[in-house]
Amino acid sequence: MRPRRPLLAAALATPFLPGAALAQAEWPSRPIRLIVPFPPGGASDLLGRLMAEGLTAQLRQPVVVENRGGAGGLTAAEYASKQPGDGYTLLLGTQPTQVFNKYLYAHLPYDPDRDFTPVSTVAAVAYVLVVNPNVPAKDLPELIAYARANPGRLNYGSSGTGGGMHLATHLFAERAGGNMVHVPYRGAAPAVTALVQGEVQLMVDLVPNSLPLIRSGALKAFAVGLPEPSPLLPGVPTFRGFGITDFDVPSWFVLVASGQVPPAVEERLRAAAEATVADPGFATRLEAVSARPLPISGPALRAFLAEQSARWEPIIRSANVRLD
Repeated sequence: MRPRRPLLAAALATPFLPGAALAQAEWPSRPIRLIVPFPPGGASDLLGRLMAEGLTAQLRQPVVVENRGGAGGLTAAEYASKQPGDGYTLLLGTQPTQVFNKYLYAHLPYDPDRDFTPVSTVAAVAYVLVVNPNVPAKDLPELIAYARANPGRLNYGSSGTGGGMHLATHLFAERAGGNMVHVPYRGAAPAVTALVQGEVQLMVDLVPNSLPLIRSGALKAFAVGLPEPSPLLPGVPTFRGFGITDFDVPSWFVLVASGQVPPAVEERLRAAAEATVADPGFATRLEAVSARPLPISGPALRAFLAEQSARWEPIIRSANVRLD
């Protein structure tokens, strides 16, 4: 009997793969897009580019950042939600895109839970309560006492209605028991400028936005939203230290894929993201924006997003905010 030719034997030994399975086995075979929901130059853009670098190294395919700013992230999220679920379109999701918008919009043009596959958290950025130096209070207890004694006298700024700064400061106002007035601005930069100039008296801001002004003395920092004090803010206590135990509410970023991607692709994406976030060099570079890695993936990530939804829904309801 004539022996089989090697190529024929190999072909017979290889299981047949239908088109979809073959595509998954070869994934990724072309560049991947990472949609960042803000313009270039900010902290979100930097986080997206750091993540893209790490994923490129892990997946051996270019991961290209595509900035799509507008409507506090809604424009990018809506666009990403309409892309194929093949793993070639990713979104750097935020608290608003993945949680807040569900309760802010009666007719949200995408479903954060149905239209995306959660891959991995990326980073967390702490909030800090900053106050104009002319406010007659030297620390958090005095500020709370002043707010209670002077209802409606304190105005707080934010980067826009329904955003993280607005809802975090609203949460503080509720916990402080003071009647404070919300003044929204078109972005974090004008809100911080208004605070320095005294147009508003306080806000809960992201640490990177206010850190230079805190260090220069232009703003006073009264408390930071972390379980432990931050080395970036020496001498600034935590909210927890004053008995406000539910204010560990960092702003977080999460990597999600458009659509419901095949399990094999999801696993490859998850492994690549985990390796990127766990890289010590990644953590070092996050320090440039006062951020820290947030390594949550797999079933724990889905649980985290569900917990965040349950946590923020009553806060948004109490703020009585609707954006459509």
